[in-house]
Amino acid sequence: MTDDPKWLLVMRAITGLTETPGDADNEKIVAMARYIGHRFPDMKSYCDQYQHDSTAWCGLTVAFCMAAANIRPPFGPTDTDKFLWALSWKPWMPHGGRIVGSPTPGTVVVMERSGGGHVTLYESTDSSGNYRCRGGNQSDAVNVQSYSPDSVVALTWPIGEEQPMVPVEDRPLVEIGDSGPDVFDMQGMIPGFTGDVDGDFGPITEQNVYAYQLSRGLEVDGQCGQQTWGALYADAPPLPPPPDALTAEQQAKIKNIATSSRIARYGWSERGVGPTGWVQGLALAFAQSYKKLNANDPAVVMMAQARKNSDKDALNVYRSQYQALGMSNEHSGADVLRHLYALMLGHAMRESSGEFCCGRDQSASNTSSTEAEAGMFQTSYNAAGASNPQFDNLMNQYLRGECPGYVAAFADSVSCSGSDWECYGSGRGKQFQMLCKVAPAFSAESAALTLRNLCNHYGPIIREEVELKSDANAMLQEVQDYMDESEPEVA
Repeated sequence: MTDDPKWLLVMRAITGLTETPGDADNEKIVAMARYIGHRFPDMKSYCDQYQHDSTAWCGLTVAFCMAAANIRPPFGPTDTDKFLWALSWKPWMPHGGRIVGSPTPGTVVVMERSGGGHVTLYESTDSSGNYRCRGGNQSDAVNVQSYSPDSVVALTWPIGEEQPMVPVEDRPLVEIGDSGPDVFDMQGMIPGFTGDVDGDFGPITEQNVYAYQLSRGLEVDGQCGQQTWGALYADAPPLPPPPDALTAEQQAKIKNIATSSRIARYGWSERGVGPTGWVQGLALAFAQSYKKLNANDPAVVMMAQARKNSDKDALNVYRSQYQALGMSNEHSGADVLRHLYALMLGHAMRESSGEFCCGRDQSASNTSSTEAEAGMFQTSYNAAGASNPQFDNLMNQYLRGECPGYVAAFADSVSCSGSDWECYGSGRGKQFQMLCKVAPAFSAESAALTLRNLCNHYGPIIREEVELKSDANAMLQEVQDYMDESEPEVA
């Protein structure tokens, strides 16, 4: 009993079939075309054109094996889209085959070489890394020959037929910079993958791996090793929302408050009107911080402490502007937290035009893992020391999935490029960069800590280029009032 696909079993059964030398023809080869025309009558006139085994018959052989398994071979509108043309098996029109990454027994292997193409079926990989393939017209016979993967232009599998999986233990660790079949398979297995499934592990693929790991409670390192492969193979479901997450109803209401507000329509100096994602995302981040303040979360308590007489506290740097707007920060609590977020609405617009996935400033040379900036506030991990242990504890909360990042809200009307997703260095610093983008609520809370303890980290803050607007505070006050109404009082 074998689990190998029927079309491969048919190819094995006809192994040894050979062209007849000279002008004569092997009628068994010619008869394969007749069989296909009988099985699929719309192909009969095309099949009847095949009269002599001197005509290349690799595509014919694979088509015969597929027909024997009741699978339609390529049969598109032009001759080069039909099965006798080897390269037609790459697109396999009309939609009869799908591109796959790793070959398993029976995979259709399409090659391009001098003089045209070749199509055959995969059997195994030899010790040199070459593909052992069984097919027709291989030295004028159906046999097994080895081919370099470098000549392969596509691996395809019939749509509707289940392809056996490469054993998970045979999957290698793949990371940024890698390419090949394993990367292709991984991209195709990640739910909702947002890049091109092309077998190249670039910044967008790395972002997808980070986001997947974060959503499944895995180690968040951007590499696909055995733990991540195992979750992909098991079709692991996303983690449930943490107990303290905003409900769907709360999120909808808060986003509506934000997008209906005057600040959402304000034209910021040199930046214009912000994207929808900026205002509704930061409104959600504030609501989450406000909930955490009511639960005495240490990081948020630090954000909400009274103004410090320090040039490293943004509330002190902007003291006169706060006073002019009647926004006092002299007493710790919710008012200070709200006023801080009001400043952050302008800060995000100044730093990144409100784009959550913003990469580092390309004019700067700071590309080490701890110095590279990331996210809408352009924070770098070397800011952590000014507010540790709260900063690192906050980061760990997000890495463990204890705090939602609300990336879908932040992403509304924002377009992210591959260069936006690029992160630098390795280790904790690189992890910080990516977390700021895949969980932008973390970017907001880590920036809030930094604004209170190391605000000279941000050039626009110390140059007082950030606009502080009363309309921002009014919108956040409405969010706060709604949270007070919708949340049970904490004793």
